[in-house]
Amino acid sequence: MVSLIDMKRIVFHIDQNCYFASVEMISRPELKDVPMAVAGDAEVRHGIILAKNEVAKKYGIKTAEAIWQAKAKCPDLVIVGAHHEKYEFYSKNLREMYSEYTDRVEPFGLDECWLDMTGICSDYSEAEEIALEIRDRVKAEFKLTCSVGISFNKVFAKLGSDYKKPDATTVFTDSNWKEKIWPLPVADLLFVGRHTAEKLSKINVKTIGDLAKTDAEFINRYLGKAGTMLWEYANGLDDSPVSVSGYKRIPKSIGNSTTTAEDMTSERQIERTLHMLSESVAERLRKHELKGTVVQITVRDRDLGIYEKQGILYRATDDAKDIYKAARDLFVASYDWNKGVRSIGVRCTKLIRSDSGEQLSLFSETKKSARDEKLNKAIDEINRRYGASVIKSAAEAESASKHSKAAGIAPDPFHPEDDFE
Repeated sequence: MVSLIDMKRIVFHIDQNCYFASVEMISRPELKDVPMAVAGDAEVRHGIILAKNEVAKKYGIKTAEAIWQAKAKCPDLVIVGAHHEKYEFYSKNLREMYSEYTDRVEPFGLDECWLDMTGICSDYSEAEEIALEIRDRVKAEFKLTCSVGISFNKVFAKLGSDYKKPDATTVFTDSNWKEKIWPLPVADLLFVGRHTAEKLSKINVKTIGDLAKTDAEFINRYLGKAGTMLWEYANGLDDSPVSVSGYKRIPKSIGNSTTTAEDMTSERQIERTLHMLSESVAERLRKHELKGTVVQITVRDRDLGIYEKQGILYRATDDAKDIYKAARDLFVASYDWNKGVRSIGVRCTKLIRSDSGEQLSLFSETKKSARDEKLNKAIDEINRRYGASVIKSAAEAESASKHSKAAGIAPDPFHPEDDFE
């Protein structure tokens, strides 16, 4: 009998092509042959491109650019609003289909998944055959297309799904990966963002091969622990497992942000917004059974300048009042009001489990904290049973009231956000 240890590891990464746009075109097939993009609502200043179809790609339209920039490239671009409930529906059903092949299906966002096919595929040739079967089923059953990367680890499998699009399969084997992967730009490597790519460029590391051949200790000194991780990825040393279907990772941070319909120019406006965001963050912390030990705010002014501030909490919390107070104190101490505030975000980091032990106080805070926890649990239970936000704090209710008016608050399309990186 051959054990799993002796088997060749085979990992798939499946990436839906132009996912949001493709889902929209299912119900509106007339958009397939014209340039179209899914975008946020320009009326509440979320006018950015979230996804585009293949026709729009040919005009150089990019994700995250402003609608006006995209329109400048393609005046005939058709803009479609986002319908996240549709994307979640198809995502769930796609994962169920993948689960027919393996019990290890790990989502990476709504439109991407890793599949551990070790022991299911005997070799790369059989893996390609199954990948083709999956691509055909995605087209036949969902009217979507996907690209599949196949390799011996998760990082290279993802590189494969990005390597050739749309509707394609790419295989990086344990014998050809250096030849194919090392010439690629270092920015193509998982978790190498723009900032990291720029830092690497300064030391003449421009390709994945350049990174792989750089001294590991030097990269660690230059980029810290992240540098060591990226160096290992570049050298094919990723051995991270594909999670079992249904497994939920613990997020490293939980946050929410909002862009207001008009610039905020007073502390009262900021306070209302921070109350609303803090309530949202606290509720999701409790949902995950986590507490935050650090509060962070991100502020964007009317000229799109961004800065972040963070502070350590006296004790770990999942209570909105504690989060709000810390966020407000950070804002008051750091913002000089030279410019109006376009958007603001609140995030808790350095998360711990709610049942983790903590140092008890000898003073009245302990009784107050226990009382607040019971109250929060009661509110969460009522909202779960009778609908979200049936019960709100006074500050949150005031924020919701303002939202219904012209100067209201509109949540960012990518938030609320739980950070699993």
